[in-house]
Amino acid sequence: MKANMKTLLVALAGLSSFAVAGAAFADCVDGNLSAWSATSIGGGDSGVHVVPGGYDGSACKMQINMGDNGAGHGQVRDDSPNNETRYRAQFIFDPVNLSGANGTDQVVIFLANSAALFDNRLALVKILYSGSGGGSKRVGIVGACDNAATQNQCQTIVTLPNQTGPNRIEFDLTVGANGVGALRYWVNDAATTGLLDASGISIPITGGNAGWVGVKTVFLGMTSPSLNFRSVSAGNNVDKLVFFDQFDSRRQTFIGH
Repeated sequence: MKANMKTLLVALAGLSSFAVAGAAFADCVDGNLSAWSATSIGGGDSGVHVVPGGYDGSACKMQINMGDNGAGHGQVRDDSPNNETRYRAQFIFDPVNLSGANGTDQVVIFLANSAALFDNRLALVKILYSGSGGGSKRVGIVGACDNAATQNQCQTIVTLPNQTGPNRIEFDLTVGANGVGALRYWVNDAATTGLLDASGISIPITGGNAGWVGVKTVFLGMTSPSLNFRSVSAGNNVDKLVFFDQFDSRRQTFIGH
């Protein structure tokens, strides 16, 4: 698994497991996404672009819009993980243009998948954007767990600290038997989540997650938009655009900021 700080959301392939590097590109062009294993776009007028104005000093960021189609998706994919039983990642997500008015206004923004289905699930970690129904913007953080009583998913909902700009999301996944399998997360409000390696907030992985073996493929972007999401957030107008930046993945070390 590579460990990259992708300051353009693109960045350097083939780094060692514990290295961290930045990328500096002269031009914010879509070809800069070629460092990822693949870019996948589909469903109506969905789009993925690299545009100027990254976050926290980076030159560029990834811009995505969803087409008005149930199969709509715009993602980049990383195939470098190798059934990782410890996987840490962070990224910046900016839903400034999305609505928080509808609680079923949902779209998946991140997936860390295993190599094969277990308990009829593939994603070891899934992060979704949703509205609250009252106007707040939230993310759902879902960990796979071998617990039929919760449909094999252990999860929490987090109201985004920054409702009108970028939020830094980080998680630490351990794959193992009941009592060993674990998932911690951080969101950029340090007062809420504690941006320290020993802190974070734990989502109990009841039943463990060993059946999923480890992280094999990672997707960053948007996919699986709900009907309500598409009704208010589909299209390629300025008021529908979503932004991502600074993806970083590692086996062990805390990322933080």
